[in-house]
Amino acid sequence: MNKHIEKAMSIRNENPMVSNCAQTILRAYAEELGITGDMAAKLSSNFGGGMKCGLTCGAITGGLMVLGDLVVENPYVINQFRRRIADNHNGIPLCCRELLNRRAKL
Repeated sequence: MNKHIEKAMSIRNENPMVSNCAQTILRAYAEELGITGDMAAKLSSNFGGGMKCGLTCGAITGGLMVLGDLVVENPYVINQFRRRIADNHNGIPLCCRELLNRRAKL
């Protein structure tokens, strides 16, 4: 398992859980982005819960923020990221509401 996944899992397992999905991803990469964990949490705070209205998954928006800084503007990498996420979720819409509903039914 890579260090970012381990860091993200550690953040999500904090008790009490204080980070949304977007914050979890951005905080896991904060050091590489040259920002503090607190700054990462602030920058991504409004992207959790599908931008607070059940839309695009916060983990995806967090990943896109990381890629925006580390990879910059490379449409191929961004499209590969989005395709891989969709493939991992059987092509269902990548919105928070749908992902949570699907998980609740398991």
